[in-house]
Amino acid sequence: MQSLKKKYYLLFLVFLFILVLGFFSYQLHSSPNAGFIHKIVLETTFPLESIMHDSMAGVREIWRRYLFLYGLTEENDRLRKTNARLSRKVFEYREAYLENIRLRKLLAFKERLPYETKVAGVTRHDMSGVMKTLMIDVGENDGIRKGQPVIVEAGLVGRVVDTTWHASRVLVVTDENSNVDVLVQRTRANGILQGTGAGRCKLKYIVKTDPVKKGDIALTSGLGGVFPKGLVVGVVGGVEHSKASMFQNIEVVPFADFHRMEEVLVIIGK
Repeated sequence: MQSLKKKYYLLFLVFLFILVLGFFSYQLHSSPNAGFIHKIVLETTFPLESIMHDSMAGVREIWRRYLFLYGLTEENDRLRKTNARLSRKVFEYREAYLENIRLRKLLAFKERLPYETKVAGVTRHDMSGVMKTLMIDVGENDGIRKGQPVIVEAGLVGRVVDTTWHASRVLVVTDENSNVDVLVQRTRANGILQGTGAGRCKLKYIVKTDPVKKGDIALTSGLGGVFPKGLVVGVVGGVEHSKASMFQNIEVVPFADFHRMEEVLVIIGK
């Protein structure tokens, strides 16, 4: 505490000394007939005046630069906010543009179909659970019923298994509980397409006398009355034969990409 008082006292003395010197300097500047003592004082005050002038000039320059940098900081903040807002707008416009392209393609596909369909947005993908399903944003109030087929332009997606008033659950063809009557396009051999639960399907009950090869296309056969005939399902990815069975082991890769699906069509009538 005493040390702090001493510092203030010394600062006061220095300030008083500079004030006195300034007073004498003013008197000398204003009086051309200065005495010897006055000349000594004047000689002493000149360097101090120079130092004070330079110090004040330095302070003014520092203040000017501070204001300039503060202005730059505010401008940078404003530009960053503007850039973020514009980036968000570009993102929104890009999303709207891509959605418009997808919907136009889907609607063009819808117009070519010989049956009545309902456009639905996919609200959730569940490909890692016990059941492989999609949630869509249409339900009973939109004419959706259990068992109705769900498709995209690429091919068959699956069928509706649960409904509420405004939403529905779709079981996709790769689920182990999914069974679809299909035929091989090239040979017309009929079989049952069952999901494996691992993103693929297996084509069952096609005998060895109806040879199937890799690259063959599987279509819905229309048997069973659930799926209309002629819907594309997938492509044969591999064929194996076992001596212990009269049937071929056929793997089918679905054409539809269930993980990236955003809109689908539900077949609601003929």
